Amino acid sequence: MEIKKIKENELKMILGFSIPSIIAMLLETIITITDGYFTGNYVGDNALAAINLGLPILYFYLGSGLCIGVGGSVISGRFLGAKEEKKASAVFSQTMVTATLVCVIISLVVFALFTPILGILRADGELADYFTTYYRIMLFTYPLMVLGTILGMFIRVDGKPQICMFVSIIGCILNVILDYIFVGVMGFGVAGSAVGSLIVQLFTVMIQLCYFITSKAVIRFRRFAFDKTINREMILNGSSEFIGEMASAISMFAFNYVLMKYVGAEGVAAFTILGFVVYGYSMVCIGFGQGITPLVSICWGAKETATAMDIRKITNCILAVMGILVATVFFIMGKRYAGLFGCGSSVAGMVASGFRLYAATFLVMGYDVINSMYFTSCGDAKSSALISSLRGIVLLLAFTLILPALLGMTGVWLAAPCTEMLTAVVSLLLISRQKQKMKE
Repeated sequence: MEIKKIKENELKMILGFSIPSIIAMLLETIITITDGYFTGNYVGDNALAAINLGLPILYFYLGSGLCIGVGGSVISGRFLGAKEEKKASAVFSQTMVTATLVCVIISLVVFALFTPILGILRADGELADYFTTYYRIMLFTYPLMVLGTILGMFIRVDGKPQICMFVSIIGCILNVILDYIFVGVMGFGVAGSAVGSLIVQLFTVMIQLCYFITSKAVIRFRRFAFDKTINREMILNGSSEFIGEMASAISMFAFNYVLMKYVGAEGVAAFTILGFVVYGYSMVCIGFGQGITPLVSICWGAKETATAMDIRKITNCILAVMGILVATVFFIMGKRYAGLFGCGSSVAGMVASGFRLYAATFLVMGYDVINSMYFTSCGDAKSSALISSLRGIVLLLAFTLILPALLGMTGVWLAAPCTEMLTAVVSLLLISRQKQKMKE
């Protein structure tokens, strides 16, 4: 990817890299919903509950994979920007080997801890059977999913984001077909759903490997000497992504605990309905973040820091406009949106009032997500990790535990806006500090 091309077409490059990433992430969401639909309708509620109980396992795999993948792809991108293709390929090869080893170790540890995990979750009888059947197969699927995700990151760094989008489209269609056959028609239950996911991930990885083996890719597999310094920088650079995934698991537990304690099941239902919109918008923000990551890292490697900053500014402006539109639509249409889920007037009223209080989140969420991924791309892991820690764990948990105790359901709705706005202030200070350092 030529730096001249990026400088001449900043907006076009941002959209060209971000839109395929957004589509790919939304398709991954559809795969999850499809699995849940077939499991819930053809196997039963206990099967669906058993799968949901193990979601922290998925978060841990994703967190570890994103940490290694984002960190490695950023380093590789900087080498590409500096016209050092051999070093970029060596980092790619080392990243893939490291990720494979980490995933194998995680699978072995989780397999050995199956019984203690079931004890902690208080799962027994049919629930334990479903859990064991499903996750013993997924211990092979999740490593493939991680490797596929990392291969996709390097394909973007190599300048071909459209390939990732097409692979996601094919994988999504194949997943629906296999779920229908294995679960709906053949009645294989949770094992059928897990085997279908395994086949989809294996297919995805094979296609992406073909890109690096048979195409004219700049980044390729090559012999390398294992470099501890690269691995240390890789993990440090990707630490914010690991924190983000762990934060998702922690915040999910915290919100459910607080809602059940102060509001009850209706509060959980209302928060879930609003959460669909928040999750969808966050996928768009992360898609833009993944789209600009290779562009910024290449610019930084080529010493084109002004261009990297322009890419960040333009992306923040795009998401600011999108955030205003989303906030306005759901501020006005919140109650009608809740009605689509067939909920009662009490829950619909909670959702409507929730959108009014939650609107500020859409205005600043994109700013925080983009700035975190921007700092990762620049190699400033500390700033990126600070933003992720504040918005994902420190401030969010503090506001989640304090505000509902004082304000009830209103406090639940205010937790995220307060978190994002305070994090935005910190992000602005970090950006200002970076500009000052560059001037000096």
